[in-house]
Amino acid sequence: MKMLIIIISYFLCSFCFADVIDIHGVRWPIPAWMKQEHNQKRMSSPQCQDFLNYSNRSKRFLTEGLVVIKDGLIEYEHYDGKYGPDTPHVLWSVSKTITASLLGIAEKEGKLSLEDHLNQYFPRPDAGENYQKIKIENLLYLDTGYIWNEFYSGDVTKSPVLSMLYGYAHRDMLHFSLNQQIINEGPGYQWNYSTGTPVITMGVLKEVYADEYDHMPWNKLFNPLGMINVSFERDQQGVFNGGSSAFATPREMAKLGYLYLNHGIWNGKVILSDEWVKKTLQVSPGYMSAGTVIKDITDDGVYGGSFWLNRALKPGFGKPYPASPEDMFMAIGHFGQFIVVLPSQNMVIARTGRDDEYNSKIDIFVSKAIACFHDPKYPTGREIPPPSSSKRIIMELFKTLKSGLKSNMMQAAVSKSVCSCHFISGLDLKTCIARSNIPLAGILTRVGVEDNRVISKQTALAKFLVKVLNFQSEPIAISFFDQVHPEFGCQLK
Repeated sequence: MKMLIIIISYFLCSFCFADVIDIHGVRWPIPAWMKQEHNQKRMSSPQCQDFLNYSNRSKRFLTEGLVVIKDGLIEYEHYDGKYGPDTPHVLWSVSKTITASLLGIAEKEGKLSLEDHLNQYFPRPDAGENYQKIKIENLLYLDTGYIWNEFYSGDVTKSPVLSMLYGYAHRDMLHFSLNQQIINEGPGYQWNYSTGTPVITMGVLKEVYADEYDHMPWNKLFNPLGMINVSFERDQQGVFNGGSSAFATPREMAKLGYLYLNHGIWNGKVILSDEWVKKTLQVSPGYMSAGTVIKDITDDGVYGGSFWLNRALKPGFGKPYPASPEDMFMAIGHFGQFIVVLPSQNMVIARTGRDDEYNSKIDIFVSKAIACFHDPKYPTGREIPPPSSSKRIIMELFKTLKSGLKSNMMQAAVSKSVCSCHFISGLDLKTCIARSNIPLAGILTRVGVEDNRVISKQTALAKFLVKVLNFQSEPIAISFFDQVHPEFGCQLK
């Protein structure tokens, strides 16, 4: 009876308070987003049909979930059938923006300062002078000086990010990241994109929040924003993987973007200070240093404090996305996860997908969205795909498969990704394997579920290849789903 009363009360409250407008005319999604009514005429326009054809009907742009927020209302929403409005999706590097937001909350609460040195939290007297110089600010801007070559194919045993997620370092990601080498010039000299750095940030937050840490992301950020379908995975030391392992729906992703669109305020409550929001939208000092050499602005981008910016900042280069507004900023995750914030248009776009290559499509995607939902005369951008070579792609695939089998990282990656996909997102095993973006995962691995475990085993073909190549490879990998705390998702054994 008590549960029935709670459920009835929730739906009554949802009906009564779903359309909250503050004194400044800002519409808030409390407790959930409201949809724009009577926009069929808009969506039938040539501009909107063009946007729909590109955003979710193209085989070259594989959208799984999409929400467009305009003036605080859902103007458009689409899901591919496997994912729905209540299905959490892995965010990959959009998780970095969540981590930065939690860092901003900690600073607002006086738990730490960006001027603090990293060695205050993790003393390493023998680590060298440059380690002692690293500040918390360097963690935010990814200019710590750590040497970290982030790549996802080829010889995976030499990839720090894959070694951290699926290799020998997955049990203690924090200390793996802390122990990387540092360039001779030290922090601030060079911007370097790293999934390990936000793990260090989450390690610092673990130190300052202590017993509050496990629930801190929910108590301080997710719950105040009404982000209810969220998971955040941890390593075996209990440190959140702040670089890649948060899960949320597009509607919830849009709430995070809406928070930043409104300068850190949520329905009158200051979640993040306006000063912090400005810091995240300031270009990384290390990015502007002479030590950061940009070869292709379209591919390299412009990095702020966990957001990608669209400004012409490096001499000799224009905006990364020429047709998109200069004040646009984005959180971007692997395989095409986006939170696009467009202040001039009062828009937020949240998108999940499974694209191997996606950066070249952002400009045309955003400009078509603006033409549909804001200005029919807005000029459309174009795709600028990176140079590719079929020979290089084949060689990369061969190296990936060979090194993945030798190190057992392929088995581990399949086990972990399928565990998260199946237990957090609720998709069937076949779909999870097909959408894992792991080359030949369905041919070289056989996946099964036992209670709360996902077990990945080598197929007969994989065992044959291992034998022919004379590898000493483990034939099995296991991941566990935390049934007691499902919000913590899966963990690789």
